[in-house]
Amino acid sequence: MDDKTKIPDSLRSEAEARIDKEQMVLVNPQPGEELLHKLLHELQVHQVELQMQNDALRQAEIAMEESRDRYADLYDFAPIGYLTLSREGMINEINLTAADMLGVVRNKLIKRRFSQFVTETDRDRWYLHFGSVLKHDQRQRCELVFQREDGSHFNAQLDSLKVRNALGSEELEQAPGLHTPGGAFSVRIAITDITERVQAETAVTEAREFAESIVDTVREPLIVLDDALKVVSVSRSFYQKFHVAPEDTVGRQIYELGQHQWDIPKLREMLETILPHNRVLEDFEVVHDFPGIGKRRMLLNARRLVCKTGGTQLILLAMEDVTERG
Repeated sequence: MDDKTKIPDSLRSEAEARIDKEQMVLVNPQPGEELLHKLLHELQVHQVELQMQNDALRQAEIAMEESRDRYADLYDFAPIGYLTLSREGMINEINLTAADMLGVVRNKLIKRRFSQFVTETDRDRWYLHFGSVLKHDQRQRCELVFQREDGSHFNAQLDSLKVRNALGSEELEQAPGLHTPGGAFSVRIAITDITERVQAETAVTEAREFAESIVDTVREPLIVLDDALKVVSVSRSFYQKFHVAPEDTVGRQIYELGQHQWDIPKLREMLETILPHNRVLEDFEVVHDFPGIGKRRMLLNARRLVCKTGGTQLILLAMEDVTERG
């Protein structure tokens, strides 16, 4: 094959175009000079082609370096922590965000065991998670509590995935264990700080438990409804007064309770017509024959609680039995 055919036609054409601008013309050429002239032309074309290829390679190298720098910036300053672990759980790579989360300078984290930053109470959960990642090709998720170098704690969500390594023959010779089927892999982890979310959920749970403890200590029957008139919470006195069980009460609409004993027209009027236009309703009288306790005259006091966003509301409904007052 002619060497000229190895060079792309477009590259050779451009090189020849550059040479033709300065082409030397022979006047009365002597025998052999034409051949020498052709050889010189080929050498010049080849030189220009090499220079053009070198320029293209330099531009590609610059573009690759710029792309690498952009990737490094995105990797290091991403709002989520990223790290790569060996199959033994050692840190091979870690971005600045993850290093800040752990409270250690990045270069002091490389080759350290990741599990040492997991609190002792969550370490078994971490080992189960890591073992599951090594066994499966799908992304695995886990929530753990971590301890920083200074002893402070934070909650984090881990999204982990096993990935294949592209190792060269020299690296494989240095790590013979990676010759085993599926051996050449590492684990990539995205770590998200969820401390604020966990604290908010804990605060909500504590507030709910506190509210329920208050509801439970009220002497008069008290029931808490959501905006669909379903029971959220009920006081102990309500269960005792109307002979209903928790499993037949919470989560049900008020009209369904106790064989529909609260499906009372006047109660419907209060909850569906009057209360939506009034935040507070006091001493609303209802007379009804309740199964198991007979005809009772009840004074209902209701308060509608609307959250600041306006999206969720609760209704507190207190009941006072005034039958014996005459």
